Amino acid sequence: LADCHWFEQAEEEIELLEAAGDVYSHEAFLDGSVSPVFWGSAMTNFGVEPLLDFLVAKAAPPAGRKSEGEIERFVFPEDSEFSAMIFKIQANMNPRHRDSIAFMRVVSGKFERGMSVKIARNGQTLKLAKPHSFIAQERSIVEEAWPGDIVGLYDPGKLHIGDTLSADGSIHYAGIPRFAPAYFGRFILREPLKRKALDAGLEHLALEGVIQLFYPELGGGAGDVFLGAVGLLQFEVLKERLASEYNVKAQFESLNFQHARWVGGADSGLQWLKERRDFTLCKDRNDRYVLLSNTMWPLNHALETAPGLELYAIEPI
Repeated sequence: LADCHWFEQAEEEIELLEAAGDVYSHEAFLDGSVSPVFWGSAMTNFGVEPLLDFLVAKAAPPAGRKSEGEIERFVFPEDSEFSAMIFKIQANMNPRHRDSIAFMRVVSGKFERGMSVKIARNGQTLKLAKPHSFIAQERSIVEEAWPGDIVGLYDPGKLHIGDTLSADGSIHYAGIPRFAPAYFGRFILREPLKRKALDAGLEHLALEGVIQLFYPELGGGAGDVFLGAVGLLQFEVLKERLASEYNVKAQFESLNFQHARWVGGADSGLQWLKERRDFTLCKDRNDRYVLLSNTMWPLNHALETAPGLELYAIEPI
């Protein structure tokens, strides 16, 4: 009877998969419309080998990207000129040294340890002296890398998510979009002497993408910074990481803002906002102006009244 029970259960679950799943198509997998699911356990080494075999045989090859800017062109992986994109930043990989690692994906050309590159966003030169690869807790120096490879770089605070690196700075890939937050707040310190640690923690974790920072145009010091998040859980993550990684205990206080819009368009529109005292004007991490509001009415009024004003729900790149 027991064997019959397990057989019926397996038969029922297989029927459910056939009804809910899609037939595997390699073309659909490559264009991202189908995701194969594997069952297994790394702890018991069950199903691991089929997964690795699938990745070796079926995974998509490195893809090129479109370079934007003054000269638009498509960059292919086989192109000789080196280029890469920063897609992730992780703070405090080693809490003792407060190191920040920026992860880049090589798009074209050959990466070599010690080479100098330029950041397309601002033209700054950066020497990639200590590139690493990471497998679990192990690190190893990377001497060279090719399109599709992931390399970790020690970041002195110069890199942002979405940055393009290339030999001469002429390649500029479209960045990763940053959406306007829907929730806002700020932290109130329980220990005023921890102000410097709080400021450092907020700056590091904002670069990582945990939170967005907005500095009021008419505010005082760094303690007046507003925090923005797409979801409320981000504030909880931020609070826990500040306590565990920076030894900062702070009380979160929500703010009444519900909308944020990046300011663009004519300079006359920005000047109109600066002359008003009923609008909350801030600056973001890239020194761009951002307008905060608790309703849509002030935003619509500004668009209708301010000459040449434009407002964006996605950060302009």
